[in-house]
Amino acid sequence: MAGKERAKGGGSQRVLQGANLALYTLIGIAIIVLVNWFVNNHDKSWDLTPNKEYSLSPQTSKILKGLKQDVAIYAFDRKDAFSKRRDLLGEYESGSNHVAVHYVDPDRDPALAKQYGIQSYGTIEVVSGARHFQAQNTDEEGVTNALIRVLMGEKTIYFMDGHGERSIDDTGRDGFQNLKNELGNESYEVKTLMLLQKNEIPANCEVLVIAGPKHDYLAPEIDTISKYIEGGGRVLFMLDPGVKLPNLSKMLNGWGVTLRDDLVVDLNPVARLFGTTPVMPLIIKYGSNTIVEPLQRTATLFPLSRSIEIGKDAKGTPPEMLCQTSDDSFGVAGFNPSMQQISSRPRPGDVKGPLTVAVADTIGGQDGKKSEGRLVVTGTSLLGANAYLGFQGNKDLVMNMVNWLSAEESLISIRPKTQDQQALNMTQRQMGQLLYLGVFGLPLIIILAGAGVWWRRRR
Repeated sequence: MAGKERAKGGGSQRVLQGANLALYTLIGIAIIVLVNWFVNNHDKSWDLTPNKEYSLSPQTSKILKGLKQDVAIYAFDRKDAFSKRRDLLGEYESGSNHVAVHYVDPDRDPALAKQYGIQSYGTIEVVSGARHFQAQNTDEEGVTNALIRVLMGEKTIYFMDGHGERSIDDTGRDGFQNLKNELGNESYEVKTLMLLQKNEIPANCEVLVIAGPKHDYLAPEIDTISKYIEGGGRVLFMLDPGVKLPNLSKMLNGWGVTLRDDLVVDLNPVARLFGTTPVMPLIIKYGSNTIVEPLQRTATLFPLSRSIEIGKDAKGTPPEMLCQTSDDSFGVAGFNPSMQQISSRPRPGDVKGPLTVAVADTIGGQDGKKSEGRLVVTGTSLLGANAYLGFQGNKDLVMNMVNWLSAEESLISIRPKTQDQQALNMTQRQMGQLLYLGVFGLPLIIILAGAGVWWRRRR
C-alpha cells in the first residue's frame, strides 16, 4: 500500500515537473516572440567602436535632416554582395524619409545599369530628379560627396594667381592640391584667376580665394576686389606673416580688419602633446559663428600665423572672431622671415594673448541675401596647405569657411571619418587551435557537462 502511495506521489511529481517545463517553454517562446517583434518595429543599433566609425558623421546627418527632395541611392552589385552595403546605406535611409535605397544586380537589370553607365560591381549611384552622380568610393565620404553634388550642382571657386600665391596644383608640403581635391569632392569646380591679365572677376565666381600672396596687389586690382565684395561677392583671405601688403591691408582696414605685422608664439604646454612648436598655435577657443560652431571640441593648427586686430566696419559693427589663441600666447612685433631667432618670452611692444587669428564679416546688403558681401580672413595660409590640412579639424575649418562664404550653410559640419579597419590578425597555429576548439572542444565540454548531470541524478 505504501509502495502504491509512493508511486502515485512520484507520478504526480513528474506531472508537476512536466507542467513546469511546459510553462517555462511557453514563457521562453513568448519572450523570444516579444523581443523579435520589438526589434522589427523599433530598429535600433548601437555603435560601440572608439571613434564611432559606424555612425553617420554630423555633416551627413545634417544634410539628411534638411532634405526637401526625394533621393534614390542605387547600389549595383551581385545579389550575394548586397549585405556589404546594407549597414551603411541603411543609415542613410533611416536618416530621412526622402531617401530610398535600391539594391540592383546589374546582371539581372542590365537596362538600369546601362542607363547610369555602370561598368563594374560595387558601384553606388545617387539620383535626385534629373541629376545623378556616381560615388567615387563606397564609404560614407564617397556617398555623401555624391549626395552633395546631386543636391548642389556645381559651383565655381577661383584662386587668385600672379602674386606668388599658393598653387592648387602643387603637391608639395606647402601646396594646395589636397584642398583643391576636397573642394572638388563637395561639388566645387576649382579654377585660377589672374587679374593682371583681365581685371575683372567672372560672374560665375562663387568664392574668390587669396591664399598666401608674396607681393601686394596693384590699385586697380584692389578696386576690383573691393567692388566685388561690396556688390555681394565672397572672398577668403589667407595672409601670411612677414609679407608687406599695404594696399590689401588698407582695404581690409576699412572693414574693421587690421593685419598685425607680427608672428604668433603660443607657449601653451598642451600644444606640445601634439608634437607642435610654439610658432604653430593650437586653437581650441572659437567664436559663435556657424563656421566654427561644430568645432568647439576639436583642435585646429595655425602654423606661422600673424594676429588680427578687430575694429569696426563701415556699419559700425565689428567682424566676428572665429579662432583665438591661448592666454599663454603673444605676438612677436615687427616679424620678418629673415629674423635669426624668435623670442620665447614677450618683449616690450609685443601684444600678449589671447590673440585672434581668424575673423569673418558681412559687408552691406541684408542678412542672408545674396547682395550681402562676405569675407573671411586668416593669419596664415598654411592652415590649408597639404602638410596641415589633415590635422585634426583643419579640413573642416577651411571647408566650413568656403561653405559659409558660398551660403551653403547646410554643409557646415564635421565631415565623414575614414574607417579604420581593425582586423583580428592570427597566426596559422592560432587559427588551427580555434578550429579544434570549435569542432571538438566545445562539443566535448557539452557532452561532459551532460554526463556529469546524469551521474549526479543517478546517485
